[in-house]
Amino acid sequence: MDDLLESLWSVERPVSELRPGDHAWLCYETPEEQSFVTGPFVDEGLARGHRVICLAERAGGPVPGLGWPPAGGAVPRVVALADLPGPVGPAVVLEALAKEITLAEEQGCPVVRVTADMTWALRAPGGLEELLACERRMEGEVGPSTMVMAVCQFDRRRCGAEELSRLFTTHSVRVVPDPVFDDPVLRIARTFRPRGLALAGELDASRHTRLDEALCRVMEAGHGDVHLNMSGLRFIDLGALNLLAERAAERPAAVSSLVLDRIPAQLFSVVERVGWHMLPGLRLGHPS
Repeated sequence: MDDLLESLWSVERPVSELRPGDHAWLCYETPEEQSFVTGPFVDEGLARGHRVICLAERAGGPVPGLGWPPAGGAVPRVVALADLPGPVGPAVVLEALAKEITLAEEQGCPVVRVTADMTWALRAPGGLEELLACERRMEGEVGPSTMVMAVCQFDRRRCGAEELSRLFTTHSVRVVPDPVFDDPVLRIARTFRPRGLALAGELDASRHTRLDEALCRVMEAGHGDVHLNMSGLRFIDLGALNLLAERAAERPAAVSSLVLDRIPAQLFSVVERVGWHMLPGLRLGHPS
């Protein structure tokens, strides 16, 4: 269901390319995935002098996907659930956020960034319907705006399939993490379901270091299998394959194996013929 929903988006943007008028959807599965969007969204806004408004449980407490305090001197304005008049629901939160946006406009802020994890609202009686109404209102107000952009976050582990399918229709944009590396030849992007990297373009000797850096970061940050989605690769040299074999053999103890997924047919035959997939810690996953 989740993959089907994500395939229906007409607009998908990396977080650094969000713009005023974007009412964006982030459906995450782990805190790491959440932080790869929320962190850059907030940090870039603060660095550029934007007004950044975040929703948190309490003032001075952790901001979902961000932690506290953020890096650097500037901090976002926090709307604290604990300080809002109860009972607190989506409508109360929306009014509080609207007041902060109006204040920013009155103070001449050039751009306003809003981010809120609204998963909690689904657990209250009638929470889904109230949240849908608020999201539609937010879409109607943010969409035409020339200064406001918003990222609405939902934890897919705590949402039902029907809830997700209804909520996603109230957002105009799906936001994804920025690529780890991107140039005219090669693109390396983080993936989270499954955890790993997606490669696209051509991987030659001049970009081995970029792949190695990205792969080592992923391997050091978690446990279980690390997957490489290779469906977008048009070319990979033997040196890169040797590099993958070396990293698989030297993998941290918490990493089960390095899995090569969706290998293009021409590369698959090379891997099988040479026998790379039989090396320690390296195995073939989903076919192309």
